[in-house]
Amino acid sequence: MKNFSIVSSVVLSALIGLTFSACNSQNQEAANASTAVVKKNETGNVARIVYINTDTLMSQYLLAVELNEAFLKKSEERRTELNVKAKSLDQEAAEFQRKLENNGFLSEARAIEARDKLLVKQENLRRLQEDMIAKTAREQSELNKQLFDKLTVFLKKYNKEAGFDIVLSTQVGGNVLFAVDGYDITPTVVARLNEEYEAEKGK
Repeated sequence: MKNFSIVSSVVLSALIGLTFSACNSQNQEAANASTAVVKKNETGNVARIVYINTDTLMSQYLLAVELNEAFLKKSEERRTELNVKAKSLDQEAAEFQRKLENNGFLSEARAIEARDKLLVKQENLRRLQEDMIAKTAREQSELNKQLFDKLTVFLKKYNKEAGFDIVLSTQVGGNVLFAVDGYDITPTVVARLNEEYEAEKGK
């Protein structure tokens, strides 16, 4: 089953290219966050572009951390259940083979019946594994959407203060290989998201 790092990468790819309309209202925090001049937009105005390191975001955003822990716990429980069933089936198959080799069945019909029961159990185990994988994939998708929605709603609200034109995402080894101070708004975004999350939990 996939781990949470894949969840993060999905969110990363979804974040790339998020754009926001420039707003006239800007506070000092937003002004310090970026004075980036990358290119001019179609109107001839300078575009204000910043980025978020989503590796950092996912490791420090409290909601992402809690969702990650719950996801991993549930995934581990499923793996344990599957492993227990697989081990039990292996033991049954070994016992069947032992009896077969030692003429332990009263008749060929009994041996065939025992074999067929094993085959049914093997098929049921295979289906269980597929169901678990599909369920985990659905939960990953729901988790991705929850985090993405939280982030986009926050950024749209935050951008009324900040007035960015484009917010990019990056990660270790990602698109942003170098940037001078002031382009990375990750610390501010993480702090504000955590403030909101703590406030929501306190209600």
